[in-house]
Amino acid sequence: MSRASKITLGVTSLFTATMIVGVHYVQQLERETLHQGPIKDAQRMKEKRLARENAGGVDPEKERQRMVNKSEHEYQLELRKKYEQMQPLSGEVRTKDDELVELKK
Repeated sequence: MSRASKITLGVTSLFTATMIVGVHYVQQLERETLHQGPIKDAQRMKEKRLARENAGGVDPEKERQRMVNKSEHEYQLELRKKYEQMQPLSGEVRTKDDELVELKK
């Protein structure tokens, strides 16, 4: 066997061995990461439960969202009053030719 072919065989063998070891190392890292997922979820749920208990049984995130919804509702009521003053609602539907359309119930 020539010197060039021995070098080529050695380099390809080293490269292949390095790739195999690398793939196994990456698989092990992924396996450990996947294993940490449920552990982190359990810890997160425990912290959330403790925060809820410390807040008197009220979830702070839900309370914040409730306040946002309440302020949005009040804003929409103000807008409705403003627009009803500008254009009162009669409950009638009229066409562009000012014909009254009867709604079927």
